[in-house]
Amino acid sequence: MRNISFTLGCTFVAFLAGLLIHLYSKPSRNVAKETGIPVTATELYAQFSSDHIQANQAYLNKVLQVSGQVLTIKNSRYAGPVVILNTGDPLFGVACSLSQVEPGAQPVKPGEKITVKGICTGYLSDVVLSNSCLVN
Repeated sequence: MRNISFTLGCTFVAFLAGLLIHLYSKPSRNVAKETGIPVTATELYAQFSSDHIQANQAYLNKVLQVSGQVLTIKNSRYAGPVVILNTGDPLFGVACSLSQVEPGAQPVKPGEKITVKGICTGYLSDVVLSNSCLVN
């Protein structure tokens, strides 16, 4: 009986280790090459603030192409810049974590109209797009 428990335990640990290695080595998505769902920052925020469950079903883990006016830019110590797009709400916006910044690209300025493509990761107080890149 003790040998069976030991064998099952070792099998479980080996399976778990294999699963973790598989998930860790999974290639990241290249957002720049995927087609995004076009939406404005105002429309996206309105849909999430009115019914976040339905908006999650429509947008969660999908690539979105969001257009809007830059409200602020925050520089993260651990990641690239985070661009907050204006939604018409004075407190909340669409937070886009830029992971791919083109070398030699002009810096984004507050008030500028831009289009960002990224993966929608949900709604906290802001709608969050991760792994984002600027669209020309």
